[in-house]
Amino acid sequence: MSQNDPATSGDSMTGAQSLLETLLACGVEACFANPGTSELHLVGALQHDTRMRSVLCLFEGVATGAADGYARIAGKPAATLLHLGPGLSNGWANLHNAKRATVPVVNIVGDHATWHLPLGASLTSDLEGLSNSISDWTKYSASTADIAADVTQAVQAATANGGQIATLVLPADTTWSPGGSVGKPLPPLPRNRIPDSAIGKAADILKSGRRVAILTTGDGMEGRGREACTRIAAKTGAAMFCQGLNRHMERGAGRMAFRRLSAWGQETIEVLSDYDDLIIVGTGRPVLSFAHPTFKSVLIPEGMNVLQLAEPQDDVAGALEALAEAVGAGAGTDVSSVLVERKEYDLGTGKLNAEVIGRAINRFMPENAIISDESGTAGGGHFPFTAHAAPHDALFLTGGSIGQGLPVALGAAIAAPDRKVICLEADGSGMYTLQALWSMAREKCDVTTVICSNRTYGILMRSVGMYNIPGLPNTVPQLFDLSNPDLNWAKIAEGMGVEGHVCTTAEDFNRIFEDCMKRKGPHLIEAVV
Repeated sequence: MSQNDPATSGDSMTGAQSLLETLLACGVEACFANPGTSELHLVGALQHDTRMRSVLCLFEGVATGAADGYARIAGKPAATLLHLGPGLSNGWANLHNAKRATVPVVNIVGDHATWHLPLGASLTSDLEGLSNSISDWTKYSASTADIAADVTQAVQAATANGGQIATLVLPADTTWSPGGSVGKPLPPLPRNRIPDSAIGKAADILKSGRRVAILTTGDGMEGRGREACTRIAAKTGAAMFCQGLNRHMERGAGRMAFRRLSAWGQETIEVLSDYDDLIIVGTGRPVLSFAHPTFKSVLIPEGMNVLQLAEPQDDVAGALEALAEAVGAGAGTDVSSVLVERKEYDLGTGKLNAEVIGRAINRFMPENAIISDESGTAGGGHFPFTAHAAPHDALFLTGGSIGQGLPVALGAAIAAPDRKVICLEADGSGMYTLQALWSMAREKCDVTTVICSNRTYGILMRSVGMYNIPGLPNTVPQLFDLSNPDLNWAKIAEGMGVEGHVCTTAEDFNRIFEDCMKRKGPHLIEAVV
């Protein structure tokens, strides 16, 4: 059997080979890995097999975040390969973000051999407990013979309910022992269909003549769901809103623009006060990111009528399509009135700031690019300009655990190697997973990273203003200050094998960003704002 030939069942197949062949049979074609000793036989199976794209990540949080980014663009799960409990723990934060975004991820976590585990070796931990704290599905493979069936169940679980975290724990002896087989893929589990009575109730609200807002995210902003929302807005005049941080926004010219709701302060209450009814499809109520001593936590105006039409695990796209039909917004509906037109803004000059960055992206970003946006407080400055840019996909931090932007860009680039990826990153959050730059260089990813460098935890400074905390000065507190010494992102990038630049003026940024858009390969621009 060659490394690229499908394996056959039989006593000669090891558990590691069973894992690989069954993942491939289930359509999993990428693995983001930070393996250790317990996973050596899995590494051996992956080593020369070109059917599985194996990407080494220098930190587990990069691996889990990259699997998230891959799934958002590929529309199917990637695998991670992690080392025991500490490895899974290191990847936990970006699994949290993936879970909040309902993204499918299959974690393969090695453990001590079954007969070695009770001895209490140094890396022994409550691995199943750790997994259960973040995973929607966890299974401990008891023997080599179980691996094929367990893998098929893991992939089925990961793709259920719109996307979940599935974790399969493999003791080392199950991977090196013979007796494996190739599992047959399981059919996808159906999602909950919204009853016709609920669709009818939402349609009546839209036909009532009252001022109606619709709030969605996830499947409501992609593909079929987005197209249905576009038809509903064009037919009924309903205002289309989305959560502030979304898994995947299809944006730019020729597409409808969703209005983002803020999770800070009371701005959302003020915005929604212009409407009588709120229909929520595939997400939860808008709430504050953090509790405030005097602000309301639920950001819905008093007296507003709220209808929860679908939960994230439901068939959100199907519900929106049914609602479109119910209000007479079928496939032939004229939607031109709600589509964004391409608009090129003048380039900024002089001082470098977030607006300058937005204008440059609007001008130079190629069609069908992908943006991974974790730019923090700078994001509000460039977001309006990208609305009128060439059609593109935008991926956002969904769970609030910073350190997602660079890994998600890596995963997106692996999923779509022919598309330009732009990573908009903040200097503070970028430091959490900067190892992703090394993997971008190693894999020759076409990613241009823009570090919005204000040398402070800007989001925390915004919180200081909101909360009026006693004892905190008006200037940047020491624990929020990222200067002294200043981070030198260009040198950090070059040390990782990525071409690095530093810009302090709009003219420099415009010139370098335009050049990066014309050339392939990983680049990084530190924009000192």
